[in-house]
Amino acid sequence: MRYTLIYSKRAQRKLKRLPEEAAARIVRALELLAEEEYPHLQVKRLTNLPLFSLRVGTYRVILAFEHRQLVIMAVALDHRKNAYDNL
Repeated sequence: MRYTLIYSKRAQRKLKRLPEEAAARIVRALELLAEEEYPHLQVKRLTNLPLFSLRVGTYRVILAFEHRQLVIMAVALDHRKNAYDNL
């Protein structure tokens, strides 16, 4: 079962501004997550929100899952000190 990855505009802008190496690591981590049969078990659920957090080095990717349509949406990504602001 392969999930489809969708990047929000906010996540796309941030990904373009990151150093090339960090952006490549994040994209690769998301691709590996999309290959998992149960990707929501590989990430941390955020308290009181229907969102999840994927840790990639010092960056956090905020994710939303749509299991019926097999979609993973990268809602936001940022350095760990700022990742949970403005959710």
